[in-house]
Amino acid sequence: MDYRVSPFGDIWKNGIFNVPNELVDRYIKMASEYQLKALLFILRNGGCSDSSSIARALGQTASDIDELLEFWVNEGVIVANGQEAATKAPVEQSPDKKETEKPAVKEVISAPRLTPKDIVAYLRDDENLRFLLSDAQRVLGRTISHSEQEMLVNMVIYYGLKVEVVLMILEFYRSEKEKGKTIGISYINSMAKNWAEEGISSIADAEQKLQDIARGNRLWNEVVAITGIRHRQPTAKQREMVDIWFKDFDIAMITLAADIMKENTPQPTLAYVNKILKEWKKKGISSPAQVQAEQEAFAKSREDKQGKKADRLKGKPSYDLEQIKRDAMDNTEI
Repeated sequence: MDYRVSPFGDIWKNGIFNVPNELVDRYIKMASEYQLKALLFILRNGGCSDSSSIARALGQTASDIDELLEFWVNEGVIVANGQEAATKAPVEQSPDKKETEKPAVKEVISAPRLTPKDIVAYLRDDENLRFLLSDAQRVLGRTISHSEQEMLVNMVIYYGLKVEVVLMILEFYRSEKEKGKTIGISYINSMAKNWAEEGISSIADAEQKLQDIARGNRLWNEVVAITGIRHRQPTAKQREMVDIWFKDFDIAMITLAADIMKENTPQPTLAYVNKILKEWKKKGISSPAQVQAEQEAFAKSREDKQGKKADRLKGKPSYDLEQIKRDAMDNTEI
């Protein structure tokens, strides 16, 4: 299908401004949506504007605008505070080779701010959004505030999630609260943002994601019981680590690693268990029998090589307890 701009439409009545061809040819894929919008606003205003004005027009903060316009400053398209334009070195190209296309820039700015008037306008034009806000009150069991309305509308218009998917997030949030989890309403927004980045675009995708979360919760509860660590909400890093454990080992091996940890540390630590399991994976040890065989081989090697340095031992255990202890104590990320 071909498209062309209508030559006699109302779009022309307030005048025109120039847009360089190179802006489209080079940056249509490279620049992000809001970077292009901000630059168009500058061009529309005679090639000059300020962060506050652009922020008001795009529904962003001035700091967000400064961050996204840094792209155009670095490209030498605009200058900031009277500085000289950045210069880009020309790219040498062979006649039969095109310039390598840069990947699209990932959006890092926050969702647009919506006034009550904006929300009313969206609800007037979109029956699905009206249904979302109405059902959200049913799910949460209370009247939702303006900030919550703004958040839910942005989940659809900014993050691109379907209304049904947003309602699934709300139902999940309610169920977690009913279980006694100490999570705030901002949890919903973070979850929606993550789902959008992961491409959760259908009810089936959302159901699979919720199943993965439920599985992760079960695995975490097992780890808490096995290791004896103080029960708390796991960080994203800890969830990822535990998921790797259960992909690489069965419950018997994880329990064995936890038992070794308890024998050698005054306080339960996941870092210690993680170090042991990583050593076992590296050595291809996957059963308690192999662990025992490795320990016996190490003991025999020590007897045979008692007079030599430890780093020359032929058989090294699947885990060096002293080294693991030192590494675990130094690891503050887990």
